[in-house]
Amino acid sequence: MTAALQGVRVLDLTRYIPGPYATLVLGDLGADVIKVEEGPIGDPTRVTPPAVGGDAALHAALNRNKRSMLVDWRSEPGAEVVRRLAARADVLIESFRPGALARRGLGADALMGANPRLVYCSVTGYGADDGRAGHDINYVGLGGLLDGNRGGDGEPVLPQAQVADMAGALTAVIGILAALQARERTGRGQAVTISLRDSVLAFLTVPLARRLAGGPARSELSGTHACYNVYRCRDGRYLTVGALEPKFWEALVRRLGREDLVARQWEGDGKRERTLDEVRAIFASRDRDEWLRDLAGIDACVEPVLDPFEAAAAAAGAFLEQPSGDAWMRTVGTPVRLSATPAHPQRVAPGLGEHTSEVLRELGYEAREIDVLRGIGVVA
Repeated sequence: MTAALQGVRVLDLTRYIPGPYATLVLGDLGADVIKVEEGPIGDPTRVTPPAVGGDAALHAALNRNKRSMLVDWRSEPGAEVVRRLAARADVLIESFRPGALARRGLGADALMGANPRLVYCSVTGYGADDGRAGHDINYVGLGGLLDGNRGGDGEPVLPQAQVADMAGALTAVIGILAALQARERTGRGQAVTISLRDSVLAFLTVPLARRLAGGPARSELSGTHACYNVYRCRDGRYLTVGALEPKFWEALVRRLGREDLVARQWEGDGKRERTLDEVRAIFASRDRDEWLRDLAGIDACVEPVLDPFEAAAAAAGAFLEQPSGDAWMRTVGTPVRLSATPAHPQRVAPGLGEHTSEVLRELGYEAREIDVLRGIGVVA
């Protein structure tokens, strides 16, 4: 079966999470992804515990369907290898600080000048003109997400997932696919710049639209009303209630034996907390799974808060088993579902520099040239 992105070659100069996840998605969809790494350890996720079968689980989960080259691109011979790779690539994606690659003659202008069909994607923290260092915690803080994600004590609570990294990765995939589609019409590639901070802001489109229009600081989607909230059960586990529509709220409170709450769904300040306390007390009277059994037959948008293992069991179809070193590991598959050209894991995560010689030969390097590059430490 032909893959959706078969024939598309992607040059991956990224590391850690955002860029590698973006190229993972492209690789799962059929692109030929060549991952260029630097010594001595390559992508730092290679040494991030825990390991499965001798390979770091995080590296294995983020880098299947790729080929690895070990290239010292900071040297001129190594930079020339990257130029030759870019000359044959459809897409280049990088995540260095703005200007780092341009100083080596590997910026968008230089590489797109040599290959006008190249789509050059830069994943940045704060945009093309801001070279500050950062990590996910900085982007979700600066992007406004942490301020609206607070615990009972009012302190900002870090989300378990790397929201900015993953949002930026998927934004990069969207940008790359859009640029490839535009190239079909124009014959030319273009530069795509992704900001992880801006990707967080995009997630806040709904609350920001309302706040900027003069709306309240907290909306009905932020836990201010009983019909859209998280409830602690007797066993310390939790339920989510998303009964926003009146029909869902009515179905829920009637099943709870509290028909009097039907008319109290949208009570204003002063009364709203009373309704919340009453509903909290109801759910605290029984264990989570008892409630799930009792509420299973009604259409009221009630679901459990699952821990990661429970979530994995509940969404088994979203996972796949893939080799990792000399063992097997379970990991999350690409969430894109295509009926005719589905995503498919064909390669395990590569060893560091595993495909260096193979790709160099594809670029036209002769054996003696490869030996020279290896001898002076440019490739490995």
